[in-house]
Order: sequence, then structure tokens, then C-alpha cells
Amino acid sequence: MTTTARILAANAAAWDYWRWHATQADAWVSDYLAARGLRGTVAGQAPAGWARLVPTLTKRGFTEAELLDAGLAVRAGNGSVGDALRDRIVLPICDDASQIIGFTARRNPASDDADQPPAKYLNTTSTAVYDKSRALYGLDAKTTQRLARGATPVLVEGAFDAEAVRRAGADLVPLAACGTAITTGHLEALRAIDPDSVGRLVLATDADTAGQRAICRLVGLLTPEEVATVRVAELEPGADPADLVQQGRRTDLRAALVQQARTLVEVAIDATLAGYDLTSIEGSLAALRHVTAAVASQNSATLAQATTHLTHRLALVLDHDIVAGEMVDAITTSSSGDGK
Repeated sequence: MTTTARILAANAAAWDYWRWHATQADAWVSDYLAARGLRGTVAGQAPAGWARLVPTLTKRGFTEAELLDAGLAVRAGNGSVGDALRDRIVLPICDDASQIIGFTARRNPASDDADQPPAKYLNTTSTAVYDKSRALYGLDAKTTQRLARGATPVLVEGAFDAEAVRRAGADLVPLAACGTAITTGHLEALRAIDPDSVGRLVLATDADTAGQRAICRLVGLLTPEEVATVRVAELEPGADPADLVQQGRRTDLRAALVQQARTLVEVAIDATLAGYDLTSIEGSLAALRHVTAAVASQNSATLAQATTHLTHRLALVLDHDIVAGEMVDAITTSSSGDGK
């Protein structure tokens, strides 16, 4: 079994190699970052070819077994060992001591239109030092200090979204789950730095179906106190933070993250109501009962937010007394179910 120290050393060596490749005459990384409005992002380039990194690092004293254990190499069906990341822009994922524990990488955009392009994004596989369900891109030593001092964490899906948020204001701390799956482990990592950090969270997932699902799942992972204070930045349909920066709209991105961010409760309710016919009494009542049952166990602040928002959204069909009555019934039922 490869030791943690050897995996960290292999990651550091791989990063040095990829950083060097990003400076070569045929590198495409700088142009790609500039085109996306992310000039200045520190990135590496994994060269094309089956085995470029592996032979380089084996010459530096790392064994193939160590590179496989580090997630830097893969073994083919014929037994040969090659690079896990090939022809990609690479960004490092660090721990709270700024040690590189893994990588996230995007394919060369030149292959985007291929008949069968490689996966758009790849992350390091699980290793002794990297667990995607706990690691967050951007959560290094400096970020940890800022969060401990009360900075606002902004959780996004991808690393390039995080780099975009970095350009929206120095008071924001961008973090990426490197996917839509926000987990209990991610939240625990933030709480370990500052118990109140999750309560300050702004969520900026992509404005698509997967992003909406992520928002609804998050409600079940938070404490009642956090549910009442977490906010959501609503972006234009199909857009993400990186899109806005690429369009030169940093001011719009900041406004969405700060001034225009809505409560998690409101956004989650809207996502639920979208599945119902709110033009009919039957559909409105079904939607109302779905939402009230879902929020009945939350604290008083969240219940007040939910009641106000439901009253507003269902005003054309149901009056406030009906909404409030259904909320009370749901709370009573929830309390009875808890044995209270």
C-alpha cells in the first residue's frame, strides 16, 4: 500500500510536470483561459498521448504501483500503464494545508465536437488522500483562514465556476464540489473550519434540472438553522458563473451572488411547485400539502419564510388562511409523528 506521503509527493511532481507543459510553445491552456475570461488562473496541461507523465515520474523514482494508487495512472486491458489525464487542462485540489490531494481536469476544447469525445471533466479517483465526497476545490490553507474569519463561502459545481466567482469580489470564497453532488462530507468540512460557515453559504449551481435537484437535496442535509439562512444565486436558464464571466458580466455575477440571492426555502419551494398545475384548486392544494409536509420539521424562521412565499405563489387560487391552516396541520402531524 502506497503511503500518504508518497501519494502527496507524486501529486506534487505531476503538478510540476503539467505546469511545465502549460508553458510550452504548443500549449493551448493560456488561450483557453483567456477566451473564458479567466486569465491568471494557475493551471497545468496534461499532454496528449497514452503515457507521458508515467515514464517521466518513474524516472524520478516513483513506481507504477504508486502512480496507480495516486490516481495518476490507469492500467489498460493489455496490462500497460498510462496517464489517467491526457490532453486536458488540469487544476489542483488541495487540503487545508495546501497540499495537492487530487486534480480536476477538462478535455481539450478541440475535441468537444468529436463524434465520441472523451468525458468533458475528469476528477482524481478515490485515493488514500482524496475523497470527492469530502474534498472541495478551493479549500486550501488561505481559504480556511478566510472562512474562519467569517468570509462568505460560495459553493458551485465546477472548478471554472469557482475561478469565475473569484473574480466577482474579494469578500467571496469560491468552492467547487466538482459535480452536482453536494454531500454531508462537504458540509462537515466547512463546519469543521467554522460552525457558522454553512449558515453563510451561497449556492450557485447551474441553472438547469441537475442544479435544481441539487438545491432540493441540500435542504435535507442542513440543520434547521442553516436552512433558514442559506441563500441561492439564481442565474439565467442554462447559464453558470463561468458563462457570465466569459461574457464580461462580472458585475451581473456579483449581483446574483450578493444583492439578488434568494433564500434556499423560496427556491426549493419554487422547484417543487413547478411540478404542479397551479391554475386549479386541486393542483394548488396538492402542491401546498407537498411543501408543507416537507418543511413542517423546520424552525420558526423557515416556516415563516415558507408560509409567506406559498401565500404569494398560490394567491390566485388559495387565500392566506388556507395556506396557514395547511401549514399548521402539517406541523401538528409532524409533531405527532415524532412522539411529541
